[in-house]
Amino acid sequence: MGLLNKMRPAVEPQPFVRRALSPVEGRALEMLGHAIEYLADEYCVDTAPKGPLGSADPRVEAIQILKSLNRTVYYSGAEVQPAFRRIKRWVLGTRTT
Repeated sequence: MGLLNKMRPAVEPQPFVRRALSPVEGRALEMLGHAIEYLADEYCVDTAPKGPLGSADPRVEAIQILKSLNRTVYYSGAEVQPAFRRIKRWVLGTRTT
C-alpha cells in the first residue's frame, strides 16, 4: 500500500450534478450568496475578540442559517442529466426507469 493510497479522500467525491432552477430560484441563490459573503467578510474584518469559533456568535449563526437556506433552494431544483447521456439515450432508444 503506497503513500498515494493512504492520501485518498475518505469519501469519494460525487459526480458533477446540474440542476434546473427557475429565474426566481437563481436570484434567491444569488442574493443568499451575497448575504453570506457579506456577513463572512464583516466577521473576518472585525477586530474585536471573537472567542471560540462556533454558533455562539450571532453572526456565525446567521451565516449558518443562510447557508442552510441556500442548500434548500439549490436542492429544490430537479437534477438535469448531462447532454451526452441524453443524446446517448436518444440514439440508443433506451428509456430511463
